[in-house]
Amino acid sequence: MAPPRVLVLGGGTGGLVAAKTVARLLEEAEGEAEVTLITDSPWHEFKPLFADVAFGSARPEETRAPIKSLERLGVRVLLERVERIDPVNRTVRTDKGSHSYDYLVVSLGIRYGWDAYPGLAEAGYHNYTLEAARELGRALARFRGGRIVILVPELPHRCGMYPHEAATIIAEAMRKRGVKAEVAVVAPGRGPMARLSEEYAKVWLAKYEELGVEYIRHKGLQEVDPEKRVIRAGNVEERYDLLVKVPPSRLPEPLAASEGFQCSQDKRWACVEARRFRHPRYEEVFMVGEHSMPPAGLPTAGIPIHFAADYAAQQIVSEITGAQVVAGFPSTLTCVGYYGVSSGFAGTCETSFDDKEGRWRLGCYVSAVNPLVKVMKEAFYKSWIAALK
Repeated sequence: MAPPRVLVLGGGTGGLVAAKTVARLLEEAEGEAEVTLITDSPWHEFKPLFADVAFGSARPEETRAPIKSLERLGVRVLLERVERIDPVNRTVRTDKGSHSYDYLVVSLGIRYGWDAYPGLAEAGYHNYTLEAARELGRALARFRGGRIVILVPELPHRCGMYPHEAATIIAEAMRKRGVKAEVAVVAPGRGPMARLSEEYAKVWLAKYEELGVEYIRHKGLQEVDPEKRVIRAGNVEERYDLLVKVPPSRLPEPLAASEGFQCSQDKRWACVEARRFRHPRYEEVFMVGEHSMPPAGLPTAGIPIHFAADYAAQQIVSEITGAQVVAGFPSTLTCVGYYGVSSGFAGTCETSFDDKEGRWRLGCYVSAVNPLVKVMKEAFYKSWIAALK
């Protein structure tokens, strides 16, 4: 009898963690399965480090490692572009053929919806790809004064802390350079990260006040005018000299093209049975990418994706081997970020599952704000990639 086939889609955090954990747990349980990861890039890119490239604290080569390094763990890696999933027949179509599975782990991230608002694609800079991070770094180095706006078109977005890290780093760095810069964050929501915690918002607004950063709440982005360098929303019109933009999140094309994967309530996201991170209709399909975090009640960030992928791998190996290897989703999640140039922010979220709502609930509070958190974050980020080389 052939061993079970475990197919993992995506070479980012969720796909990497799922593949590595399945391989490790199978070895520990003396189980057997064929583990295959499919990705369209030869690199595993640790995308949070792209911001460090833009802000000058990391080199491009520190942000990625060859995805084929997984093969030393017994994971087969295929460099192919996923096109469609057929869950009824348990197959995945790629640009190079078709692959069958017994278990499927889907972690395809999100698609950047730059075309969601007029002018957004053409205006400003971002750091959501490595080359774009380099361009943003060059733009910041050239900047000699004026108004810098960090624009958040909509919520939720990739890495909820990022705009606030960017605003405080840029403001403090410009001050140290002696450049006269007005820095503003234009975003929906009551305050920075207020969706997670009012305490978070209070602590970030204190840093904003210290550095002279404005927080401007918009009530629905309408357009960006690159020629006049103006952002227009329903209640605000903001001028900028340098625009730093956050991408709207949209469903990856393979999921949008596959029947049964798009949430009818909000087509930006993929459906998920949130307690176990499985597809609502197909038990053998696990949805652990950024595309499935908001419907599960979780942030679009690496930490919940990491633990969702780990939990999925535990369930798969337990079913294959019969071994009791399921630890479950953790009761607490910790997020860390930069808090200006020289300090760091750490927050903790206690997790609980709401059976009535069918999603995770978070109770979040500030753990620490000090320079040591910054050092810890930098060390973790760079060690993640170093471990793959």
